[in-house]
Amino acid sequence: MNCAEETVNLREVQHFVYCPHRWGLLYIGCDWSENAFVSRGNLLHERADSGKSSMLRGSRTDRAVQVFQDEWGLFGVLDCLQLTPDKGGCFIEKYGGKFALTVVEYKPSQPTWPRASEADRMQLLAQKICVDSMFGVDCSACFYFADSRQRLSVAFGPEDEQRLREVLAAIRRARSGGGLPPVRRGQYCSGCSVKDICLPKAVTDHA
Repeated sequence: MNCAEETVNLREVQHFVYCPHRWGLLYIGCDWSENAFVSRGNLLHERADSGKSSMLRGSRTDRAVQVFQDEWGLFGVLDCLQLTPDKGGCFIEKYGGKFALTVVEYKPSQPTWPRASEADRMQLLAQKICVDSMFGVDCSACFYFADSRQRLSVAFGPEDEQRLREVLAAIRRARSGGGLPPVRRGQYCSGCSVKDICLPKAVTDHA
């Protein structure tokens, strides 16, 4: 897949799975609004987006790493790629050594349920697919939650990859259709930054 219009940004995956209508407002309608949740997330990502590297307990952390995967049509920027020295890992010419790789996605708060949301999981899987392809590895993937300062490691199976393919196909169909995807009944909207633009209750009441 080489057509630029068919590529999907990693952030789009999370937005679309969370709410296709919200995705449409952001990426088709070019609407945007911020609330306290978005502002908190922006502050959290300031360090992650700096592009700086750091060392902690022998592991190296590269931030704002640009990645892509042509076959899936994915591209974007990782919050963090952790490189841990490992004789069985992949050789990184920049650092002259072999490393085990871990994709780390920053989130402001830890979910109250044991698993991360499907939207966040699909975003993390898309990131992992890019890293695996670029470096020829089977990397680890995890979330880092700022409020608890804890990590949640995530494993993926074939069913997750199939679900991601469905999501990417749905995004491309929505683009080609030109209109906004409808508001889903039962969609959780209270924390959405574009709720006042979307007016989800008014839309669903007249659907």
